[in-house]
Amino acid sequence: MTDRLPAAHDVAPPLSVVVFVKNAAATIERALTSVLEHQSLSAELLVLDGGSADGTVGIIRGYQQRIAFWRSFPDGGPEFAIREGIERASGEVICLLPADDWLEPGALDHVAREFADDPELDVLSCGVRIVHYEGGENLAVDAEFLDPKDLEFSVYNIVRRVLSGGRFIRRRICRQVGGYNPDYSMSNDLEFFIRVILARPKAKVLPRLVYTYCRHPASRTLGGDPDMVMAMMRGNIRVAAHHLACSSLLPDERRELRGFHGRCCARLAWMSLARRKPVEAVTVLYQAVRENCMWPIQVVYWLVQYALRSKPLM
Repeated sequence: MTDRLPAAHDVAPPLSVVVFVKNAAATIERALTSVLEHQSLSAELLVLDGGSADGTVGIIRGYQQRIAFWRSFPDGGPEFAIREGIERASGEVICLLPADDWLEPGALDHVAREFADDPELDVLSCGVRIVHYEGGENLAVDAEFLDPKDLEFSVYNIVRRVLSGGRFIRRRICRQVGGYNPDYSMSNDLEFFIRVILARPKAKVLPRLVYTYCRHPASRTLGGDPDMVMAMMRGNIRVAAHHLACSSLLPDERRELRGFHGRCCARLAWMSLARRKPVEAVTVLYQAVRENCMWPIQVVYWLVQYALRSKPLM
């Protein structure tokens, strides 16, 4: 048996990889080469730089002959760069790649094969791992998501782990739902994926490691900075409240979003109290109860479940 791709995968729809970056001189080259090293597949590469001042632009220039489009100026943040990248992309399938992360060897070849095999496929969810560097050099794996149940493109999974880097989406779907909405700031990827799910695309899972997310102290999602965590919780609450009020959700989707809203409210209220922000804490508690009058009971249930999971074995 061989794992080589058939020559017929040339019939696959063209892929566009949108790299968005600002001040990532230490990682941008790995992100770029993880796309360009795919010798058997020519993917369109677009690089949207938000006005880097740390040497990132010089590295990008070193690859400009192999980049379909790149630019560098202050753009308002990743959400604006992503919207521009989606609009500029000419490929039928889009991959979004932050400059901190990278694609695994052969990733795009396998993605291309899946879309070639199924012309009706809209969303492909692939295996993802989360890593960090210990001591600046040694790569340590925090988690791997390869189980199809974890990768399934559903509201249940999206509100627990966005895994945005492992999703490959048809350009027409991206444009149909409108791209990232900057109004949701740190939660714009979550809100975007909910809109994609509600478009009811044909989705499939590829349980193969394709994408690596590299976390570090400045990571917006997994960096651990309390201010970023609180900002993300505020955005999550707004996203959940918006779709609970305005979207045509299936019963299980509504249940998941309501639970997500409640969990984010609980976390934000606790963090607000810990940081001596009682007004915000009370406001968040009011939002939680207004959305779900059973929320206080659910909080007790969550706390009991957490205590049971944390209890050491006797």
